[in-house]
Amino acid sequence: MEGAMSGSNKTGLISRRALIGSTLAGFNLAALGSARTASTASGEKPAKLLVLGDNASWKGTILQDAIPAFTKDTGIDVEYVQLPMEALVVRCRAEMSGQGPTSFDIVQMGSSMVGWMHPYVEDHKSLLSAAAGQHASDFDISDFAPRTLDAVSVDGKLCGIPYRATVYILHYQKELLKAAGFAGAPATFAEFRAAAEALTRRGAPYRYGVGTCGRQGPAISNHFCPFLLSNGGSFYDLKTRTILIDTEEAIDALEYYGDLMTKHRVMPPEAVTWEWDEIIANGQNDRYAMSITLNASGTPLNKSKGSKTAGRWDWAVVPGSQRPEESKSPFFVWSFAVPSASRNKGWAFEFIQHITSKEWARRSMEKGNASARLSVLTDPDIVETYGWTAAAAAQMKTAQANPNDAHWGSLELDLRAGISGTLQGQTTARVALRAVADSWRRKFDRLKL
Repeated sequence: MEGAMSGSNKTGLISRRALIGSTLAGFNLAALGSARTASTASGEKPAKLLVLGDNASWKGTILQDAIPAFTKDTGIDVEYVQLPMEALVVRCRAEMSGQGPTSFDIVQMGSSMVGWMHPYVEDHKSLLSAAAGQHASDFDISDFAPRTLDAVSVDGKLCGIPYRATVYILHYQKELLKAAGFAGAPATFAEFRAAAEALTRRGAPYRYGVGTCGRQGPAISNHFCPFLLSNGGSFYDLKTRTILIDTEEAIDALEYYGDLMTKHRVMPPEAVTWEWDEIIANGQNDRYAMSITLNASGTPLNKSKGSKTAGRWDWAVVPGSQRPEESKSPFFVWSFAVPSASRNKGWAFEFIQHITSKEWARRSMEKGNASARLSVLTDPDIVETYGWTAAAAAQMKTAQANPNDAHWGSLELDLRAGISGTLQGQTTARVALRAVADSWRRKFDRLKL
């Protein structure tokens, strides 16, 4: 999933350490000092590499452009197997913890997966030091935002190479907001609701004020998370296992969020069926005027030739609860990693260096990625072309990383059910989150945490 956060105690993250400073410099020096050829360093060339990942749509550049270029350069075919998130996790757990080699050579790893996956992947510092292929000399690991490296590290071990770094920001159709009487983007919850109501009235019967992902799937907790965090709420403290999801701050946040759907009716009723693809498609079809969703969604909304709303969007940070400075967002990283049981570690890492190189990181922005490379995000041409990067950079300053927790996947399923019940008017926010908290306590007890 693309986003969620544990407790507010940052020291609770399971021994993550930023890989910056002299360590980063050492990576590049080691790579520059290697005299081996790519074929020697990477081992015997395989006929094919297999990549295992999820089925989200942000991989267009990898599938359509970067893989064909890699095959042309190396003669190695690459198959990218895409699975729904739950199926991806099940297959990874089964194969990576087994006795034999994995059927896949490269794995796509979300930062919430690092908590359980880190023992089963290579230390990518060592892979960087040994690299001698096409991208070894100018790969420049220090170009990756330090927080993205931190998010995929455990006890100094670099568990993967970041490809995508996302935060949630406010997307809005600026002329519609102006026509509804608002001079700028809403900066507080009260302003956001007022704008949503005005936009819904003016857009009736088709266009609503707010779009969200309300299906009880991977996206539902992500889209609630900015409201939770910006209201001072959280999930649980990773160090003490103190549960925070049923605090008054969390309950108030879910009540506010649920009321947008059930009481104020500023969200399309069918938003309870929306996932990642639907939030983009419906924004392109002018079904809503505002959405707090992934930063990279701004590209298909505003730049796609098929978007009816192209050119109409602007961006700002998420509204704060009472004050603008309370604005917070979840922060999530997708990386690519070499399993320790991969049959083709050298060539697998060669492929990872290829798709995360400066060239392909920049080109990936064209098809909806949010690169983790600083040189891409701060490039003046990128900022001017895509528009949303400035808001994303501002939001990143207060964003909170998702939990590096081996148990988050199971816990998040309970939260999905609670949010879904509230959005559909089946339960109150208080009852829903108390049920979530009770389930988490039982799970913590069983796990002896």
